[in-house]
Amino acid sequence: MVTTNVLAQIAEDYYLNKKSFGQIAEKYDLSRYLINKYLNEAVKTGVVKIEITALASRNPQLEQVFKEEFPQTNCYIIQDSATSTATEESLSKYAANLLVKHLLDNDHIVGAAWGDTMLSLVESISTAPLDQIKFTQFIGDNMKYNSMAGAMPIVEKAAKKVGGEFLTLPAPLYLANDDLRQNLTQEPSLANTLNMAAKMDTLITGIGTLGSLQSIPIWRDHLDQLFPNIASKQIVGMIYGRPFDNQGRILNPNQDKVFGLSLDRILQVPKRICLVRSKSKSQATLGALRAGLVTDLIFSESLAYRILNENDYS
Repeated sequence: MVTTNVLAQIAEDYYLNKKSFGQIAEKYDLSRYLINKYLNEAVKTGVVKIEITALASRNPQLEQVFKEEFPQTNCYIIQDSATSTATEESLSKYAANLLVKHLLDNDHIVGAAWGDTMLSLVESISTAPLDQIKFTQFIGDNMKYNSMAGAMPIVEKAAKKVGGEFLTLPAPLYLANDDLRQNLTQEPSLANTLNMAAKMDTLITGIGTLGSLQSIPIWRDHLDQLFPNIASKQIVGMIYGRPFDNQGRILNPNQDKVFGLSLDRILQVPKRICLVRSKSKSQATLGALRAGLVTDLIFSESLAYRILNENDYS
């Protein structure tokens, strides 16, 4: 049995000296598995104490209003800081802490979307060893090349933050050819990730816009194939790769070109954590709330007031 002194030395190297699992394994001549096991043992035995401190103040009055108006969704409304940048940082840190607190209680399979908001959430995760946490893509890649905010870099970064595992889905987000899209799900290299994603109990996502999709040339040039018979003005937001209107209704349920899990399967995931940082996404966020597209939503006071105003007049 490992001694308390050894646990303390390993914990000091990991938490204070910021050494990687590989460096610690080499120093103590131990496997990465044992390093992870001993770090968790250090927490369980009290050698290390992890405290999750509230990094931002919430507005309980506004949260109560949203609870009554949108009972399907747990809303965490963060008070605005002096600047927009500071508010966005507070939102990302709060969402990261909410995720880590959730992951501490058990083994989890976590699906991750993409985008700058997701990157900010992942970068805000405090490094902590978490047993058997797996991060996975659950839909294809957005094809935004040379970006750390793509789905594959994000699941890898998230896994490294907690010493967990990750699975990628090396396929495009959309496949216009229905037969090809269906056949690719049977490919062993892709089926492994899809099977794991089908078991996920948690996911993290943002809310996108049609504009963000149009910023990627391959999708901008083929919108009519991806979303046939849908007028752009109908689309107030994008989530899980799908366009939706101001009531949160998915606009192409029978012509879904997304490669990955079906929307029905995604909506069965019990914990769907969504972070929205931009005040301009009031219509999109309102639509997601109306339809219960997410279970937990983190956003700012200023966005909350805009949503309530939109809700009164639409």
